[in-house]
Amino acid sequence: IHPSLNSYSRLEDHYNILDNAGFAGQGTTVYQPQINADGRRFPRFANLSEMWEQGAEYVALFPNVLLGVHNDHYFNIILTPDGTGRTNEQIEIYYADKAALGEDYAAMRAINTEMWKTVFSEDIQVVEGMQKGRSAPGYDGGKFSAVMDESTHHFHKWVAEGYRLSYRGGGQTRLHLGPLHIFIYGPGHRGSRNG
Repeated sequence: IHPSLNSYSRLEDHYNILDNAGFAGQGTTVYQPQINADGRRFPRFANLSEMWEQGAEYVALFPNVLLGVHNDHYFNIILTPDGTGRTNEQIEIYYADKAALGEDYAAMRAINTEMWKTVFSEDIQVVEGMQKGRSAPGYDGGKFSAVMDESTHHFHKWVAEGYRLSYRGGGQTRLHLGPLHIFIYGPGHRGSRNG
């Protein structure tokens, strides 16, 4: 999925991050992109454990926030639905030290931004392709891969548990999943979707 990212962060260098309360993701043990040809790096966050020397973690806070945490910067992505088949992404990158915002690091910030734009663009192509496939007449619901889809399966279990806890049968039920509210309508319901 990510040819440029896979050049320094291979699949076998990743581990899953799963929680019971509403997030999931992956971590890597080899995050060391070469931002600058002379080996210079951004200032790092203080007091990090040894794991963060080459580690990074990427988690989805269900239902719509993605975080990427590194030893020198982090990003967040907020996904906002905008009608059927369209989602807006708001992406922000934050650096560990104000010095990284200075002119001395301007070229490195530009390279870092372009690197993440490339990775995020690759994600968009994959997600759009999967959505088109789900619209195909022959689509049967798909299968989870034990290797690749553990975080996705975790999200599905989170939603299912929300339904289980919220279902009251018939009428309208509000499904509470953290900041997400889904309304479930029973047979023949003709109410509004406000609430």
